[in-house]
Amino acid sequence: MPRNLSDALIGVLRDVTKGGEDVLARGQQQREIRGHVQTIARPNERVLILPGRANNIFAQIAETAWVMAGRDDMDFLVRYLPRAAEFSDDGRRWRAAYGPRLRSWGGKVDQCAEVVARLQEDPFTKRAAMSIFDPGVDYCDTLDVPCNNWLHFLQRKNQLHTSVAVRANDAIWGFSGINVFEWSVLQELIASSIGADVGEMHWYVGSMHVYDRHYRVAEKILRNPNPLSVYDFGVRPLPITTSIAGLDEVLDTFMRAEARARVGDYTSAAEEIDDPFFSASLTMLNAYNMLLNDCGHGRIIEELAKLPESDLRLAAVEYLTRRTDTDFGRELSLTPRERGFLAHHVRVSSEVSLTTSVA
Repeated sequence: MPRNLSDALIGVLRDVTKGGEDVLARGQQQREIRGHVQTIARPNERVLILPGRANNIFAQIAETAWVMAGRDDMDFLVRYLPRAAEFSDDGRRWRAAYGPRLRSWGGKVDQCAEVVARLQEDPFTKRAAMSIFDPGVDYCDTLDVPCNNWLHFLQRKNQLHTSVAVRANDAIWGFSGINVFEWSVLQELIASSIGADVGEMHWYVGSMHVYDRHYRVAEKILRNPNPLSVYDFGVRPLPITTSIAGLDEVLDTFMRAEARARVGDYTSAAEEIDDPFFSASLTMLNAYNMLLNDCGHGRIIEELAKLPESDLRLAAVEYLTRRTDTDFGRELSLTPRERGFLAHHVRVSSEVSLTTSVA
């Protein structure tokens, strides 16, 4: 059983590479395995920093907050995920965005609140499920049909386990790019709401695949001779303490502060949010908007210095160093655990690049 997202991605890529079948679907060449099932032991270890996998932690945070807030507008999302516009029918909204379906199904049902209510009424219930695919509107000619279709939450021995059913999962952009991250946040929100610990995450995928545009990325990731994650160095994820009942208030503060950061007002509202994960996530988006607004790396470092030791801070340092070719880790007061991971990452990244270039 893979421990976390990093381990799970490597396992998926090995399976697809060794046992996958080449398929041409909807005009796109890909390698696919069918009926893929796996369990992730610690889904809250959601941050992915692997040599060869150019991940954007800021985009993951932004999209997750956007989903949890029940939004479907492109205006917010494309600042962090420009390619999102390619999957919008009208350039204004994602027709099949997960957020409205989870938070306001049919304009009426907050499925997140209903799942919490079921679990509070009966801790052993098997009825705590959320639907995403809507047969009433999704059998149509569109750029956007939901890939993730169903979520189920089961509490056993005071652990909340989550199952995710997916019709088709792109291993790079979908599974590892956003899906594990966003659903692990939702899992932890619901666990916090019922006073449970975060349990396992189970994946059931009809088509797990890698597109040909990502074959080279998969090859680089699998060349890693020592694929350790930040968590192997003792760095921990920041906990989510917000409940579903308090989520809208937290996200209202979050979204108002994010909107100010876009236009250069970095007056942080992070101290107004008690939740460690969402407070740090807001600081992260402040730093990213400073990058987009050309504030200079000194100001960005000041913002990142507000973050505690965490997987998020390391992901920010890795991304910004890669994006700007400036060593952000050198100027931050990082802990020995954080510096130990970064030293490992730099060393292995060099080995992977050398091996790839020689090959």
